[in-house]
Amino acid sequence: MFFLITAIMLVLAAADSLAVEIESPGEINELATSGKGRLLTVETSYGGVSVVVLKGTHYEMGKQYGVLLGRQIAVISKATDLGMVMRGEHSKEDMKILVTKLWEMMSPHVSETFKEEIKGVVEGARQSGVEISELDLIAPLVIANISDMNNIGSLTTGNSSLRPLLRDFAYTCSAFAAWGDRTFGGKLFSSRVLDWKPRTGSDRFKLITVYEPEDDSGKKLNTYMTAGFAGFIGATNGMNEKGITLSEIGSENVVEKLDGMPWTLMFRKVLEESDSLGDAVKIIQDAENTIGYNFVIGDGDAENYGTDKWSPAAAAIEENGAFTAVIYDDDPVDHDAVWIDSDGENVLVEGSPVHYGTPLKHAVFRADTAMSPDIRKTQTAARGPGKGGTGVNPLESASYLKRHRSQYDALVALSTGGAFDNPYTGEPVFIATGDKRLIGPEAALEIASAAAMPSQCVLAVIYAATDLDFYVAWENTAGKEWQPAFKMPYLKLNLDELVLKK
Repeated sequence: MFFLITAIMLVLAAADSLAVEIESPGEINELATSGKGRLLTVETSYGGVSVVVLKGTHYEMGKQYGVLLGRQIAVISKATDLGMVMRGEHSKEDMKILVTKLWEMMSPHVSETFKEEIKGVVEGARQSGVEISELDLIAPLVIANISDMNNIGSLTTGNSSLRPLLRDFAYTCSAFAAWGDRTFGGKLFSSRVLDWKPRTGSDRFKLITVYEPEDDSGKKLNTYMTAGFAGFIGATNGMNEKGITLSEIGSENVVEKLDGMPWTLMFRKVLEESDSLGDAVKIIQDAENTIGYNFVIGDGDAENYGTDKWSPAAAAIEENGAFTAVIYDDDPVDHDAVWIDSDGENVLVEGSPVHYGTPLKHAVFRADTAMSPDIRKTQTAARGPGKGGTGVNPLESASYLKRHRSQYDALVALSTGGAFDNPYTGEPVFIATGDKRLIGPEAALEIASAAAMPSQCVLAVIYAATDLDFYVAWENTAGKEWQPAFKMPYLKLNLDELVLKK
């Protein structure tokens, strides 16, 4: 049966407001199978989007992935990831040496299940007649984990030509979660905006992966989805069947190390094993930290919706290489956040501290700026005071104003009936009505899109986690002019429906 592709322009409150476009999927076809794995394609107005549904142990899922996507992986490993940062044979060899060195430090913190999955992908690709290496899969994992290093120069001693290339990959992202009296039905909505290196051509390999993992004894783990690109087996985002959602923001910090777990594999562990926000927080707290990150973890509590047990919630997590801070909605840490120096002492202006915290009930959100003084005092992100940083007033940081504070301003505008303008263009997003407005999918898309960097947004995902819906858009490099992800139609899909699709 063919479905008409429907693109609905959703304009909030006024004809001149910014608009997001939501597209329902067109025909969903099954292209190939491998064991219990299936490769689907979803028809959209801008072409097909691949969906791979994997089921079994990690090795089995890896083998299915390799059989179904091996040819794409072989192309993308040369066109992007390692290929994007390497210029000439000298750089290729230098980068391979660097990736191998990094993996030697990180791999002791990676479970054998993920290592078996990598082996499975290589074997599956070989079975389909394509030769790829484990390094092709490991490289994007470790590059993602060093892109926001503060002291990236320490990795390129003797190979300084790699330094500016690696810097191209810095993440400057944003995320929020809202629920309770801010949303329709109290359901949880959250976002993950990836502002990364644009125009790499990775959008040609856009991919949604649905995992139905089992452990070696056959016990079922959580089913979950991630949105990204073929060949990248980590997760930069995701939502599981319990309504747990994940978002990440790189946040440079002078306290860092690489002898830890790559965050993109940690995200997969969280999605597989977490039934609640508490589970997700504990897994992140227990993992060995590496560099500076901010995370937003949402829990739509999908399995308890409609019962007395239903309790959606979210948390922001801030970390450096040695410390993890967990901050909830309306948290005292957020209330008390003030401008500090690298010793953690207050910087006074006319004898008074400068408050920059943005606490709200039933909402958490982050860009680069940390609220925890233990993290902020060593940050260089968002013009922080860490050694080598500028240490200026946080209120003067562009990342704070345009990506962090803008989400706060949008949430306040909706709850009070006020106005909110796009922080980059000045165009109206929400006009003043005087009446409280509840957040649904469209408003969530507007908030996320307004915080996205117009020059760097390559992927945007919005989760309606209680209902297990998600909305995803990728940058577009196919036309005459590059389009950031948030200007492309958001494809609406449902996790349960993809699992059941035959």
